[in-house]
Amino acid sequence: MRTGIFLAYSGGFREAVDHVAVLEQQGVNIVLVAEAYSFDAISQLGYLAARTSRIELGTGVLPIYTRTP
Repeated sequence: MRTGIFLAYSGGFREAVDHVAVLEQQGVNIVLVAEAYSFDAISQLGYLAARTSRIELGTGVLPIYTRTP
């Protein structure tokens, strides 16, 4: 069975990467990051990708109309 979790908005990038590192060690397969309230999901995902090795990362909600091509 595969498991996944949505990442909460609380804390900052460093706290989130520490949390995701623990989830990765515990065997969680995927972490989803949603964008809301000017929280930039793409930056968060890039930081998480640089600091993790096996866990899958994805977006939960990403408004495309607020981004330039």
